[in-house]
Amino acid sequence: EKGCNMEFPMEDVEPGINAYLGLKIKVFGEQQYPDGSSPEFEVTIGKGEGAMEYGLDVDSQDSKNIQILKVADGAFKKYNEQVKPPLQVIQSDFIVSVNGVTGDAVEMLKQFQADRVNLKLVRALDTVVFLEYGEHKRHGLKFPKQVKNNVLVVMEIGDGYIKEHNDKCEDESQKIRVYDRIVSVNGQVGTAATLKSRLERATGKFQLGIQRPCPEDAASSAPDGIFCLL
Repeated sequence: EKGCNMEFPMEDVEPGINAYLGLKIKVFGEQQYPDGSSPEFEVTIGKGEGAMEYGLDVDSQDSKNIQILKVADGAFKKYNEQVKPPLQVIQSDFIVSVNGVTGDAVEMLKQFQADRVNLKLVRALDTVVFLEYGEHKRHGLKFPKQVKNNVLVVMEIGDGYIKEHNDKCEDESQKIRVYDRIVSVNGQVGTAATLKSRLERATGKFQLGIQRPCPEDAASSAPDGIFCLL
């Protein structure tokens, strides 16, 4: 009776690829689709009988947020089995607060030593940024000293053709930002080291697959139906 405006994670995809099928249905006679699920949500989960571990495999290399790489057996998987998809904790979600601690991934991770945690999460937004190799021969991006987990986390944007791109670009969504996660180069995924090598060799016009926390207004401003594949 209320229609539908939801995204469903797709399971049968290649390793390293996150794919979602967006479905919008409005009730006959209604002019508007129902509001989409908020990209931000909060959950409180505790360990207990049948789930002695939380079961999250995470990445904290940007030192600010924590990104979920996998939901394995444990308290979070048990929680997911009991709630609808909009409230499930899934791979690629960003954890931005744990028990009120924010902005420090190391301190947030320490909170998981407790038997119960309150998390604020933000869905990941997958987007593509189109670039062109400019006069500068360097991209100017700095990454963590030890890159890992099939992503390149942007820690700093120095002088180079990407900074030039940002300075000229009027579309905020097409700018490379600090803490962006590069997940593909010209549509090709791979290890962090492989992605870095491909970026170093990129010439002419090319594209970067980017993953970042989803803006609050993304759910309501999205077009009719979304299929996101990077």
